[in-house]
Amino acid sequence: MNSKEISYKDRSEFLRGFSVIIRKNNYCNSDEKTMFSIIGKHFGFEEEFCKESLEHLMINKYISEHPAVFTTKTVAEFFITDVAKIMVHTNSMTDASTEWLRKTTEANKVEFNL
Repeated sequence: MNSKEISYKDRSEFLRGFSVIIRKNNYCNSDEKTMFSIIGKHFGFEEEFCKESLEHLMINKYISEHPAVFTTKTVAEFFITDVAKIMVHTNSMTDASTEWLRKTTEANKVEFNL
């Protein structure tokens, strides 16, 4: 999926959702932090914004832990598939992050087996 096809709202939700995953994994996987920066850059977020977001991730009370909800099922499936792949490749699939992704699939009414 081309990032230009994704609305700013959905790009923001994607980055927020990935930040929730990192927080659920206790912010301990350096590969996830790198991927957060790559995702942010890919979606057009300023590097400084991404850096500060990561630095304050564990104490930022304004990052909602609610499941990510997207404007279309296609974007939701893209998010869930990509995040699951990232988690498998970084060996960071925890019970907490898996449960959060499951809730995200339910909230978006999409099918995905984790």
